[in-house]
Amino acid sequence: MSEFSSPAAREQAYQKAVNAFESRQWSLASDLFETLYQDQQTPELNRYVVASLYHDQKYLMAEQYAAEQNNIYLDSAQHFQLRLDVALKNQQFIFAREFCQVAAERWRAGGLAQVTAAEAEATETLAAIQQVIAKQFYHLGDVSFNEQRQRLEHARQLPLEMYLQGVQFLLVDPFLHPLLRADLLEGLMRLRVDQTVKLHWLDNQTYSVAITDLRPVNASQAAAEIQNYLQNELGQQDPMLAANLQQTITLQLMMLYPFIDRVITDPVSWVQTIAGLPVEQQLSEEKVKTMQRWQTTLNRFMAVLFGAIGGQNSEKPENE
Repeated sequence: MSEFSSPAAREQAYQKAVNAFESRQWSLASDLFETLYQDQQTPELNRYVVASLYHDQKYLMAEQYAAEQNNIYLDSAQHFQLRLDVALKNQQFIFAREFCQVAAERWRAGGLAQVTAAEAEATETLAAIQQVIAKQFYHLGDVSFNEQRQRLEHARQLPLEMYLQGVQFLLVDPFLHPLLRADLLEGLMRLRVDQTVKLHWLDNQTYSVAITDLRPVNASQAAAEIQNYLQNELGQQDPMLAANLQQTITLQLMMLYPFIDRVITDPVSWVQTIAGLPVEQQLSEEKVKTMQRWQTTLNRFMAVLFGAIGGQNSEKPENE
């Protein structure tokens, strides 16, 4: 239900917020725009909230709001700069680099130069904190899934060089959950890192992977065929089942990254097997057994994942 009794009341509140913003009453402006934004999450209001909070030096809150709609800051140099400023104030260096890579090319070099300068400044002033974050990051496989996930978030505050050192070590860590390992690998692709890295994969083999050859998870042939089947066939017959399968399959695709198409050679049969539906395509006994083995492996990691999510509120700290 709307916070405002009428469109006229909302318009009055908007004008009051704009006036506060233009007169640099940042605290008042942020309060007023937050109220308006809770009522309607429009791009314009998001940018006003973020700008108000940033100027009021409430950098963490500004980051939280901006992260809800990152793409709306790619439409102009001014908005791009605001989003970059907010990220850098929060030492979100890895996000800032990813953001520069998806921005218009004419802004990219200048944006990356700002990130590099901010990293250098942070290395001088926050060296001790960075060392703690880096040490925890490099030993990610020693702790529970939830702790791994938290440490990954903190690691995104590291300068690029320290972050890359940790990522290269973790990609061959057999104790890291494959979902997080895949996330790290896809992250290198978003950063456009021009390197070849070693990767410990689900089959317990180590592979050399050229980051420049990688494509997003959803760009795989199997992912495209699965989505087509879920939306246009199964989704029409049983939309609830299709929706329920979506999360499971998305996680499976992530864990199989970057060798999705090596494993899922019959995408529709793969989905039908998971769903317990009759498999329409005739497969050899060997193919069926191979598919079942892979799904057993993935289910084991899924159980760890859902167990962690279910127990995150009650999980004890790792050092207890």
